[in-house]
Amino acid sequence: MASSSSSSSPSRNWRYGVFVSFYGPDVRKTFLSHLRKQFSHNGITMFDDREIKRGKTIAPEILEVIKESRISIVVFSKNYASSRWCLEDLAEIMKCRERLGQIVMTVFYGADSSDVRKQTGDFGMGFGRACSRNTEEEKLRWRQALNDAANIVGEDFENWDNEADLIEKVSRDVSNNLNAATISRDFEDKVGMEAHLQNMQSLLHLDTEEVAMIVGICGPAGIGKTTIARALHSRLSSRFQLTCFMENLKGSYNSDLDEYGLMLQLQEKLLSKILNQDGMKISHLGAIEERLSNLKVLIILDDVDDLKQLEALAKETTWFGRGSRIIVTTEDQDLLLQHGIDSNSTYNVDFPTSEEALEIFCRYAFRQNYPDNGFKELAERVVDLCDNLPLSLSMVGSSLRGKKEEVWEKVMRKLETTTDHRDIEQVLRTVYEQSSSNKRKRKSKSRCSSGMAFFVVINLLLEIASAVTDQLSSIRKPYFTRISLVMSVLSVFLSILDLSYKIKAHKASFRCKWPIPWFYLPARGYRRIFGSFTDTVLLFCVVGGLIVSTVNYCFVVKGENGPIKVSSIWPLFFAIGMVASKFMEKPLISKDYSL
Repeated sequence: MASSSSSSSPSRNWRYGVFVSFYGPDVRKTFLSHLRKQFSHNGITMFDDREIKRGKTIAPEILEVIKESRISIVVFSKNYASSRWCLEDLAEIMKCRERLGQIVMTVFYGADSSDVRKQTGDFGMGFGRACSRNTEEEKLRWRQALNDAANIVGEDFENWDNEADLIEKVSRDVSNNLNAATISRDFEDKVGMEAHLQNMQSLLHLDTEEVAMIVGICGPAGIGKTTIARALHSRLSSRFQLTCFMENLKGSYNSDLDEYGLMLQLQEKLLSKILNQDGMKISHLGAIEERLSNLKVLIILDDVDDLKQLEALAKETTWFGRGSRIIVTTEDQDLLLQHGIDSNSTYNVDFPTSEEALEIFCRYAFRQNYPDNGFKELAERVVDLCDNLPLSLSMVGSSLRGKKEEVWEKVMRKLETTTDHRDIEQVLRTVYEQSSSNKRKRKSKSRCSSGMAFFVVINLLLEIASAVTDQLSSIRKPYFTRISLVMSVLSVFLSILDLSYKIKAHKASFRCKWPIPWFYLPARGYRRIFGSFTDTVLLFCVVGGLIVSTVNYCFVVKGENGPIKVSSIWPLFFAIGMVASKFMEKPLISKDYSL
């Protein structure tokens, strides 16, 4: 169901959603009662005139209600024009449409639109009776109102199989119009958007109603073309009878269908959306012109990348009614030129200034227009790395919100190697996937560290036991030397097991490098010898303990007392060295392991 309004009134507060002008005896107990119930079910506020008594002239309350209603529905029934009150209602409605931008919808319920326009047939006879006692000035005013209203494309009851479907369609159209007429605040916080909209409105020549126009919005991907187009659609929809936003047409011409089939498919999609009829099917390529040539429409074709898309959807401006506007967004300005859209009809979207880019980034990263304390330099670096591209700024800003400086550094290191903004989403995904992986690694490492701590504690206990039994051993107590030797062997075994696990986990390779031949990490830029101190000390201590135990054992077997007694500091030194080796161990850090 079409609607019409002459201008938008975004700042006006409307008291009622809908006012219905009707002739009571014709429709009050039938169509109107069902419509009121449907509106109530759909949450649409409709003025109820049943409490207002009408006299010979239209009540002042009704005039005020008409002015305070966002949408007026005129139900033209057979005897509508026979009522002076209805004619006054209509004259006031058309005045509000012109002055206040009120949306007007029509339903022809037992009256033909031609009879309404020309005041002929039974409808015209009723009009004649109503005008019999009125001045020529009033008759002329009412005739003009009837003619203007009849030219608004509406729903005709004769075209419907049943009244229930008609009422459901009217209610749905009213709901859509109310949603479209709601003051949009979605784009108020977009930096620089108002300037873009002012430039576009100047390019669209909205005051020129004689012809339809096709204009372009051009710029690189991510510059904000789609956002500008959506803001325009939101702001200008109420000026047009029908509107449609065809999003993301890019790649729509890649299909198994032949060229003719693809063009039909695109036209079906457009007509289905703009006429609000799902699954619409057409049989020829003249359907758009047939259905829309008499309607003032706003159509946005977003992200066009093939000339055939424009040829299918907007080949000629004559396909659309006077005052229509077709807006095409694309990355390819040559495509616009090939379609006849010259530079004077194309808006090239500029990059935001450095100040605007920083503000865009801060809106997403900090939910304010400026960076938090301590983040200004980081924010400026990120903005520079994003090349002031709005899409990149929004994506990176949102991903860094609430993150610590170390995460910012990781993202910036990745951005430094990124040359195409299309890769930024992958960069962010990689950063956070690796961050999650690092967390898992840290948890795994923590568990491994706990396991290694267990080995060190067992090793320490074994070494202490070995040292004690060494001190207790003598030719009279040879069994202590055997116990000490077993303890030392176990300690060496556990130390080798610990070291082997670390070498395998970190993929270390052995190198004969002075001063200590040892195992090295394969990570590029990692300059520290793997375990050159901590693990070496641990292994040295347990091997030293084994040597001491072996020496004692050899002496006792020969019937002599071992050279190591309580006065010796060697066992104590080994035990302390083992503990120190554990506490001095540091985590492995490398650029290849952390972003």
